Amino acid sequence: MKSFVAGIIAACILVSLPTHASAGFKPQRAEVGRDYPIHYDGPLIRYGPLFISPNGLPDFGVAFHGGPVQTTTATYSIYWQPAGTYMSPRYKKLINRFLKDVGGSPIYGMATTYSGSNGQVQNLSTFVASIVDTTPYPAGGPTDADLQTEISKAIASNGWPTGVGIQYHIFTAKNAVRAPGYCAYHSAYNYNHNNRKPVVYEFTPYVGFENGCNPPYGITPNNDVDADGSIISVSHEQMEMVTDPLLNAWYGVGGEIGDICIFSFGVPYGQTGANMVIHGDPYFLQEDFSQALDGCQPNL
Repeated sequence: MKSFVAGIIAACILVSLPTHASAGFKPQRAEVGRDYPIHYDGPLIRYGPLFISPNGLPDFGVAFHGGPVQTTTATYSIYWQPAGTYMSPRYKKLINRFLKDVGGSPIYGMATTYSGSNGQVQNLSTFVASIVDTTPYPAGGPTDADLQTEISKAIASNGWPTGVGIQYHIFTAKNAVRAPGYCAYHSAYNYNHNNRKPVVYEFTPYVGFENGCNPPYGITPNNDVDADGSIISVSHEQMEMVTDPLLNAWYGVGGEIGDICIFSFGVPYGQTGANMVIHGDPYFLQEDFSQALDGCQPNL
């Protein structure tokens, strides 16, 4: 798995998040006031002790806990960017392009090795819509509760759907949030407190080069290091939402399928430094763990 073993060595020196964010790689129940747990992701997060397999290598793996997967997905993006705040000029365009490209791709296809209580994942994801909201942030910057309110506002205003197969991706501007050790996270909540209307979402703050969230070695196939760095996190969160949307499906001691392969990028090729080209568009993405194939896929 190329860079995976080297990444594990690096992981041994990583520090844990503050208690509120790292109380176990997978909380057994939601935090007070939450419908579902938050799953934080990033190189600075330690999920659990390493298990050593008979061949002497670290062994993580994931196990099925009975919940649903996203058999197909419809995706929506929300850019919360008040007047006077910064996102790189092509930030929104490039992230939306990735969300359009990813359905049918090898990176999304690796998730088809997973199934849940509602069936098997298909390599089918459709990008539906995107909005930009210029409403000012709350004093002190948006909290997760504010992000949920922002998503609910977009759902109500645009007539967008809810449900296990719907993905919401929300983004904030540079310096809007000081992410304490993480690159992004995903979770869910019940729309209007109705547990038959779950809202599955991920948050990628504009963390840039903080917390090890930047592209390794500054690789930027689209000549926008902020967007290319965020796309790594978006892909990571998307694959984890697909296989663990309500945080009760696929996970293990090493976290979810993106966490296990967080250091595994394969070898870039060509002048752009991309490790995958989807519909002619270059990307630099991490691999994700396939329990069925017992390794990081799709072998970038």
